[in-house]
Order: sequence, then structure tokens, then C-alpha cells
Amino acid sequence: MRPDDRIRAIFEAALNAVDAEAAVRRDLGALIDETPSASLRLADFNRIVVVAIGKAAPGMARGAANVLDGRIDEGFILTKEGMLGEACPAGFRCFEAGHPIPDQRGVAASREILRAVRALRRNDLLLALISGGGSALFESPVDSVSLVDIQQTTRLLLHAGAPIEALNTVRSVVSEVKGGGLRRAAGEATVASLILSDVLGNDPTVIASGPTIPAAPDHRGAAEVLRRYGVIDRVPAAVSAVIDAGPQDLQSPVGSSHDVWRIVADNGTLVHAAERAALDQGLRTKVIWHEQEGEASDLARAFVAACDATPEDVGVVLGGGEATVTVRGDGAGGRNTEFALAAAIALEQASSPWHVASLASDGDDADTGAAGAIASGETVARARSLGIDPGRELANNNSAHVFGAAGGLVKTGPTGTNVNDLYIGVRGG
Repeated sequence: MRPDDRIRAIFEAALNAVDAEAAVRRDLGALIDETPSASLRLADFNRIVVVAIGKAAPGMARGAANVLDGRIDEGFILTKEGMLGEACPAGFRCFEAGHPIPDQRGVAASREILRAVRALRRNDLLLALISGGGSALFESPVDSVSLVDIQQTTRLLLHAGAPIEALNTVRSVVSEVKGGGLRRAAGEATVASLILSDVLGNDPTVIASGPTIPAAPDHRGAAEVLRRYGVIDRVPAAVSAVIDAGPQDLQSPVGSSHDVWRIVADNGTLVHAAERAALDQGLRTKVIWHEQEGEASDLARAFVAACDATPEDVGVVLGGGEATVTVRGDGAGGRNTEFALAAAIALEQASSPWHVASLASDGDDADTGAAGAIASGETVARARSLGIDPGRELANNNSAHVFGAAGGLVKTGPTGTNVNDLYIGVRGG
């Protein structure tokens, strides 16, 4: 099997292991198992409202509908535009909105969800199905802040290379739904949260900005994020004013002591499944990274160096994490194609036999139309033969253009899941 085909097969197997619908069916089934030790007993609830938010929302909602089998009184799906896929499941209202920059569609949908959740009472259940992307999709600004203010702040931080944890620290301060806002809206109802994690370390207060996890917004931390990424003097005045005002008194959720939450899949699940798939191909495999973060180009060079340093009997090197990109140019590309292009240049310079891929589990690398790309030393030669200077395009953040011309893009379409990225190295030759 060719190295590129091996990479694609490993990635496909890893994606199957983090299927959102299957994960919810498994974990929700365990939660409501009709035994004395079950965390939730359906007979205890008068009404059940299901809210699915994020890139994996449609699959998670289908999993819940399968398990609850007609017990859902009201359901909502809020996902990224183009990711709804199949027809809206029966009993659900479906919304699509903008990502990574929130838009008015998301605000309107979020307020519809809040309306339904605020009607819940004691002995009702809110089942929240949370996945990555929810921070941008699920948004209702506090009274003194406009959507435009949040959009501008989000763009500034994304272009400065801020990771999701930092971005969400700021967004939670200026939103009425983040940082436990949805939980507060549910009042005395019980809230069960099943979470598909796109946050390294699985902090539930950070995933989709923790809409169901009670947590006080971190005003001091938000100000530090703005300083660290050099945008504190550029964010809208309304955002600065809310951050400077400090924490406000928030009513503690009455029913929170009865709440349950579970992580149903994460980046570790993805990496472990990739390792099993490589071993099933009969290849000695080494996992070198877990929850890796950093600038995409720097990580790419480190990954290539690690591949070249492995013993000759190792055929596959794996890692998981999520890179960031500090935008300095105006080209087309995302963190995964940028990683792959930097890897291609490093592979050529080292005359390395390895083929290296950086792939987004959601199939959506910054709206490039691809999950990422597969690189080898030959990628650079092919690009140059087409009159493309890979180094210059990397500096211009134009990595997707290089792979579009030279080949190597991996296009899966929306995968229905979202658990960060997978890095795969396969020895060639």
C-alpha cells in the first residue's frame, strides 16, 4: 500500500471511532439504564428538552433520538452552515449559523433555545449535547455588547493566533449563554451534558465555552488574554468596559447538584484508534504527541524531526493536538494545510522518506474545503515545477493554494464529529 493510501486508511478508521451518533447512543444508554444505579431515570421527568450545539450536533441529536425513542418533547440543533447534512430529525428544530465568526443567525437561534429552556421546571430534564464550534454558534451577547463587537474581538484574537482556551475566556465574559449561562436558564430542571471534546485536556468549562457548566466569567483572565495577544487597545470599547467592570453576581443554578456530565469522545480517542488501525496494518507504530499545541509551522518541523529520529523498524508515527496560526499574509489556508506545507519543506531539506499529514477531525480546515493535506519531499518539487515558491506561499499563509496545485489535499466533507487534529507520519520507500 502506498504511504498516502495508508494515511487515508488510518484517518478513516480513527474517524469511525469518534462517530458522534454512536458515542451518544453508547453513553446516553448507560446514563438512563433502568437499574438502581442509573444516573438518570426517565420516569422521574415530566418533560425532556434536547439541545444539540456544535459541529457534531446533528449526529449527537440522532443518537439521542435513537435512545430516547419518542420521549423528546422539544429538540433543537444548532450547527455550522453546511453541516446539517440529512433532513432535520423528527421532533427537532434545526438551525445553521456562521463559524468561526458568530452571526445573527446564531444569535436568533440561541435566543429561541433560551426561550424553550427557561420554560423548564422542576422534574424536567435538559439534555445538552455539546461539541466543538459551539462557542461561535451559540451566542447571545450581554446587553451592553453588540454582535458586531463580539465579531470584531473574535477576528482580532483568531488572527493573533490565540488558541481556543484563550478565545473562550474572553467570549465567556461578554455572553449571556457561555460560562454556565444555559444552565442558569434551566432553573430547577436537571441538566445532563454529553460532551464531544475539541479542547485539549477536556476542561468542560472551555468546550463550547461551557454553556451548561456553572463557572464565573474570568474578567481578569480575559484582560490578560487581550494583553498577551496584543489586542487590548484594539477591541471595541463595549467589550473593554464589560471586562473592566469585573464579575457580576450570578444566581447559582438551583438544580445543579443533580446534574451529570460526561465526555463521550476526545482527541485521545482519535489517536488511540489511529494507533490500532496502524497496528492492524502490521506496522510498528509510535505515538509521540498527546494534546500538542503550538504554532503550526514549528510543530511541523518538530514532527518531521521526530519521524526521522525513530528506529528503522517504526513505520508509523502519530500525534494529536491542535495547532494555531499567526496570520501574517492574506493567502488561503488553515492550521492543517499550514502544518503540512511546513512539513513538506522540512522533508525536502532533510531528504526524508516520510509522508506526513495534518488532518482536522471535523473535515473542515479553516474553510479550505479540505480536512488538511498529505506532504512529502516531492510536494515541494511538484510545486516548483508549477512556478510556485512554497517558502513564499508559507509566509503568505497560502498553504491550501500550494496543495491545490501540487496535490495532497484530503477532502472528506463534514465528518459529523470534532475532536481536534491528527498528525500521521508514514515511512516511505
